Amino acid sequence: MIKDVLFHIRGDIEHIKRNTVVEIILVTLAFIMLVRVFPQGAVQNHTYSRQKAFDTSARGSLKGDAFTGNDKKLQMVYFSQEHLHAVRLYMVCRVPDKSRRSDYILLRLYDENFSCIYEEQCCCGDIEDDGFLTATPEIDVEPGKAYYYEILIPEDCGGVFELPVADRGALGQTENSTLYIDGIINDGVALIADFDYAKPLTAVGILLYDLIIVAVAVALYLVSAVVLYVYDIYLTQYRERLVWYSRIAASVAAAGFALFLFVFSVVQNRFGGGAADRIFFTVAIAVGMAWILLAVWLRDRYPVPAKKTRLTVAGKRSLIWRNYIQTVSFGLLFYALCQYVNADREYYHYTNTRWMLVFLAIAFLMMYSGAQFVNIPGALWLVSSIAGSVIYCRGFEKGTNERELATLTCAVVVSWGLLILNILMAWFKVLRRGEYRFQKPSAVQTVYGGLWIVFSALMYFYQFEKLWVYTATLPFVTMFFLRFTPARGSRFLKNLTNGILLSFGFVALFCFIHRPHHYWMLYRYGGIFHTVACTGMYLAVVFGAAVGKLFGTFRARENILVCCPFECFLVSVVAGYIFLTMSRTAYLSAFVTAVLVAVLAAFAFHKLPADVWRETGILLLMVLLCFPLVFSAVRMIPAVVNEPVRYDLEHQDRGFMVYRGDPIDSDKYMTVPRFFSTLFGRFQKEETVTDEEGDDNGARGITVVREPYLVYTGADFAGMDIRAATDDGDSSSQEEEQNDVSNGRFTIFMDYVKALSFEGHEKMALVNEEGKEHVHAHNSYLQVAYNFGMIAGVVFLAICAISLWYSVRLAMTQGEQFGIYIVPFALVVVFGLISVTEWAFHPCIPAGFSFLLMQPLFIGKRLSPDAKPPKRQEEL
Repeated sequence: MIKDVLFHIRGDIEHIKRNTVVEIILVTLAFIMLVRVFPQGAVQNHTYSRQKAFDTSARGSLKGDAFTGNDKKLQMVYFSQEHLHAVRLYMVCRVPDKSRRSDYILLRLYDENFSCIYEEQCCCGDIEDDGFLTATPEIDVEPGKAYYYEILIPEDCGGVFELPVADRGALGQTENSTLYIDGIINDGVALIADFDYAKPLTAVGILLYDLIIVAVAVALYLVSAVVLYVYDIYLTQYRERLVWYSRIAASVAAAGFALFLFVFSVVQNRFGGGAADRIFFTVAIAVGMAWILLAVWLRDRYPVPAKKTRLTVAGKRSLIWRNYIQTVSFGLLFYALCQYVNADREYYHYTNTRWMLVFLAIAFLMMYSGAQFVNIPGALWLVSSIAGSVIYCRGFEKGTNERELATLTCAVVVSWGLLILNILMAWFKVLRRGEYRFQKPSAVQTVYGGLWIVFSALMYFYQFEKLWVYTATLPFVTMFFLRFTPARGSRFLKNLTNGILLSFGFVALFCFIHRPHHYWMLYRYGGIFHTVACTGMYLAVVFGAAVGKLFGTFRARENILVCCPFECFLVSVVAGYIFLTMSRTAYLSAFVTAVLVAVLAAFAFHKLPADVWRETGILLLMVLLCFPLVFSAVRMIPAVVNEPVRYDLEHQDRGFMVYRGDPIDSDKYMTVPRFFSTLFGRFQKEETVTDEEGDDNGARGITVVREPYLVYTGADFAGMDIRAATDDGDSSSQEEEQNDVSNGRFTIFMDYVKALSFEGHEKMALVNEEGKEHVHAHNSYLQVAYNFGMIAGVVFLAICAISLWYSVRLAMTQGEQFGIYIVPFALVVVFGLISVTEWAFHPCIPAGFSFLLMQPLFIGKRLSPDAKPPKRQEEL
């Protein structure tokens, strides 16, 4: 029985994709749990010191004296372990005004010298709900030494508190010592608290946890195999009926949730807002329900025909696994690029650059079959390099930034060393078999390659402190040795596109949990980024990938909505997020990209004009209908999760910004009228005005100054607060910039044009004749010419033009067979448009990385080995 089950799930060619997906899901979950155990260290040994004087199940019995900001209770403690993970202090909190639930109190921890070693703000709403205050110091302490902790209540806090005490003997804890109440010594009582100590797992503990995780994963795999075996052998005849019942159940569940959400958000108006908000919520619920029903009921109406393949079961499984790993690698890579762009200090630039290189090496390795990169030399390299990395990293103190950088540097060396080793071995086999056939490059390729050589030489010569020029060239050179046939290039582009969209999923998930849309200051939704300019640049890349995937997948099928619902949904959702940013650069980039991709697809796939207009109309309708869905999701989900994150560069005022504990109907959340009023104001004359927001908006009377710079115009990568930079200069220059549709960019362009020379410059920043500093040119073409000289600028323009021509040529020649070849055109167009108003030519900026990654596909097609279809299984 077991043999039959295992053979069925491992050797059944008919269901190989489904069975491999089950493997992928289980292995991925097991891998995540293993990483959390080690090296992340999320699993630790905990020792609890719990109070015994108060029954935690009887919350109503907890009583104490009223505690205000004028009272003082200082508790002396002697911790019994070396690492304090958390403190739970039992107290009573009532917040009469529910709009003040986000107010906070402070828990401070002092050492024996009364020096504050830890401070945490604790939300009043959480204390009211839980019946206790929870702080997580995560600090090392010395057992036997005296420490002190106290509660501080700010003057403007809206909570009413009781801080009870209990007899020390009844508490039954060794930690408690003297309690100072308003300076009076009390040795008989103490505050009621639990203490949670943590200690890292030992090597034996890590091994034990790992074995448990692996055993559970294997058991789940066997259970899944048995279920699938029973289904395929005994229940196939009932498949249609089971599918029918499953779809009915899914539809009923979706309808029930939609009804609940309608009652909650529209009928009861729990999220607040006016009639426009309720209309938006209603449309969002209806559109979301329609998408769910479309996915459930029309999935098999236009099935994708199975492709003929010469692969064996093992080869097919290996290909699915490698596609999955490559897609995830690109997804994590682009997420690392987002973190690089959003970094507020140089350290995070270093770490995310290394993460980018590691994921890029893994993605390149997946171009080889398992039989090719699983070999003895590779195993020897892994063992020796990992051993050397461990020895090297031990020279740095554990838990420091230097240790993390050293670890990531070693990861780069290990991954790229393995990649280079496999490249050398693969080419050695090619040369030994005599399969290499040099193809003379065309004249355009010769010119193109020569331009890149000249441009790279100029970048190296004028690099100064710009070390990123090596990252912008050397990693991508390896693509010339990866034997890209049209089919392999198509697979690479599909996984790249899916990886970009996967990174958008990561970003959207983070935003749903931590990034609400604010009513007041940050009314232009920045998402994961602290500047809307960065948000627009990233979303433009995602939109280009989504549009390219849509038109490449659709090609000449009958109905774009029914045939490609997932792709239509992605395009519509990304467009909705772009709409929320109010970024004119992103608007223009998305619109032009969509138009040009649709036109190119019409020529490449020989579509009739009527079909193009019909597809465009359907897609535009889907985008318009999905915007209420996106707006409502961004409005509702972060409010329900209630875990907002604010960056240091953003406003921190509690009267404007959303904080943990704010009610879901708080006036700090964006509303539909506010969004459209600010949106339309973006396209009108912008002035510095003062608005009195009164009771008409359901808000407190408050004065809000509209900033003349609605797009942050500098220091995206310098860790500066750009808002402060806009206040410099005299009023007349600011007045001119307010009337400038470019938000002052034209002035910056002219300053950089005046400063151009044939020699490069050491820094990106420029100080103009008036002494005003521009952090960068807000234009990739000008910035390249300024950084590396005017000759480099001209060469770069030629490279961009030839890249556009090559991307069109690829879509026209390969698009009929591989529709995904339209994606390079979309990415090149996005880069070209963004570069007009932003600095994008950098390997750690999503648009710049995408542009650089496309270059070897353009220039190296005829410089690679023989592009004949592979004859051996391992070459697939």
